[in-house]
Amino acid sequence: MKMAITGSTLNNTTSTASTTGENIINDNAVQVAFFMIYTAIFVLGIFGNVLVCYVVFRNKAMQTVTNLFITNLALSDILLCILAVPFTPLYTFLGEWVFGRIICHLVSYAQGISVYISTLTLTSIAIDRYFVIIYPFHPRMKLSTCICIIVVIWIFSMLVTLPYGVYMKHTNIGNSHSTVKKYFCDENWPSEDWRRTFGGITTAMQFLIPFLIMAFCYICVSLKLNDRARSKPGSKNSSQDIPARVLVRTALFLFVIRSDYTMEVLLFLSYRYLLSVFAPYSQRVEKKHYVTVKLDIVGRTVINFESTEQGHAFD
Repeated sequence: MKMAITGSTLNNTTSTASTTGENIINDNAVQVAFFMIYTAIFVLGIFGNVLVCYVVFRNKAMQTVTNLFITNLALSDILLCILAVPFTPLYTFLGEWVFGRIICHLVSYAQGISVYISTLTLTSIAIDRYFVIIYPFHPRMKLSTCICIIVVIWIFSMLVTLPYGVYMKHTNIGNSHSTVKKYFCDENWPSEDWRRTFGGITTAMQFLIPFLIMAFCYICVSLKLNDRARSKPGSKNSSQDIPARVLVRTALFLFVIRSDYTMEVLLFLSYRYLLSVFAPYSQRVEKKHYVTVKLDIVGRTVINFESTEQGHAFD
């Protein structure tokens, strides 16, 4: 027996799901929990990453190539904490955008810049480690070269992420004659094809390509270090093994942290696909974006601080 799904049934299902989602978001306990989580992320993210920058800039001996890259990671996290973390939960819980047109464009833009800077910097660290371990007798990267790479990373990130800042719309929803104005901040691409194309390119450049490069570099480094360990029996507990242990631990931490970004992308793509299939007419669902907690800020803060403390093991 075939079951027909009418437009009314689909509409009722979508309405019920939307209402349930809104009830959860509007629950006081949920709001308090997310407020506490985001506050902790903001405080730890700012304090931890500022501390990383202070340690590196204050101590000249800490100003190595690796630590400059780590400081760049800290700066990208500070950018994310200041221009993204405070606004995300408030927009979700208030149900409207109250921060103005400029912040509407800046938040999405800052998020894109931060992710690009993080992945490109992590890739640069992996490439630097690759040449240091695989070709130990080749000249090391100079600090001036490292600074130039960091500047290029920032310029490139700001340019390629520009569409995220441009294609945002600060919209007033409601009757133009009403005295009460309610604003929303949402993506406003010229067409759906543009959005999908740019999203695909961004996913490849932000995650796929950097991940493949980092995987190749760290696999080669790991194999090289294992060969060195086997060629020097009895030296497993020596100080020469410190870089290997730090490298493996850092690589594992970075993999776990970047995997949360991968899940975030997959959740977002799944959300948009289901929304386009089952609720193309539901503006209310479109306005209620899913809430993502940026735990990667805290994780990267821990790694950044730990890496600066042990960065001499690499250099």
